[in-house]
Amino acid sequence: MVSEFMLQQTRVETVQPYFERFLKLFPTLPSLAQASLPQVLKAWAGLGYYARARHLHQAAKIIRRDFAGKIPSTKKNLLSLPGFGPYTAGAVASLAFNRPEPALDGNVRRFLLRLLGLGGRNPTNLLPYLENLVAELIPPGRASDFNQALMELGALICIPSRPRCAFCPVNKFCSYPRVGDKVHKRSAKKIRKEAWTVALVEQEGRFLLNRQEEKGLLAGLWQFPIVRANKKGEAGGLKKAQELKERKALREMLREDFGLRIEIKRPLPPQEHSFTHIQVTMKPFLCSAARPSRTPPASKNVRWIKPVNFPRYPISRAMSKIAALIPAPSAREPAGG
Repeated sequence: MVSEFMLQQTRVETVQPYFERFLKLFPTLPSLAQASLPQVLKAWAGLGYYARARHLHQAAKIIRRDFAGKIPSTKKNLLSLPGFGPYTAGAVASLAFNRPEPALDGNVRRFLLRLLGLGGRNPTNLLPYLENLVAELIPPGRASDFNQALMELGALICIPSRPRCAFCPVNKFCSYPRVGDKVHKRSAKKIRKEAWTVALVEQEGRFLLNRQEEKGLLAGLWQFPIVRANKKGEAGGLKKAQELKERKALREMLREDFGLRIEIKRPLPPQEHSFTHIQVTMKPFLCSAARPSRTPPASKNVRWIKPVNFPRYPISRAMSKIAALIPAPSAREPAGG
């Protein structure tokens, strides 16, 4: 279950060290269910797609509560859990419990479309047909072996470009060597560009972090206060005016959301970060809480934290890039602002 959640939209070589570390921290389902969400997110930090970690944690708690702590073995029950779609449910049911259920990941779908001479067709529209086909082909008592064999065939032999047809065990049954992929180019996924103005607000050697609520891109993670905006092209002559606008937006946000007055010392080098469909340019500003300034009200979602203690908190890779820019204490002198 853990491996299938981690492997959603992520390569095996990326997942492996996270998987091993995660199982050392949470070796059993009860240990995962009893952990706090911040603990789970901290173990997941850096792997991305954090909704997977939240869903995995929720699923573990539901299994402990409703299934006596035993992971369901049927696809129907697995589909009732958070984060389980048809592939993940089929994979867990067949690989872990040897249930005769199809498990069609991207590699298997590509292999089947080529085998049947359907290259270039939208696999989503054909998914019910392909699932029924695989269900009929699964040998009795060999669901786990069969599905893993299909996955390996797609991952190692029937690869996206220049498939290794000469080594394929089903080459003589396959339509691909005759017709190839009739590829219909789809429009590329639209990548939204955003600009984030990030406030590194210091007070007595500690920096302000707040935790997102249980929704949105970085839900459940700790972050520096940010102001989001859609990124638009700006002429070079407007750069100074744009920075003044960003400084004003930061002051207003910190005053309205945290009750803080700040002094902006200086900008730090911009950082780029890519999420699933978002390309973010982060523009950090080193700030200090002005005197007099009331401390934000006590809240489980707002903390003043020393940089040395940042690793104790689940922080996204994007925010880790910003944290790495914090200068040594002797270099945090104001340059006007």
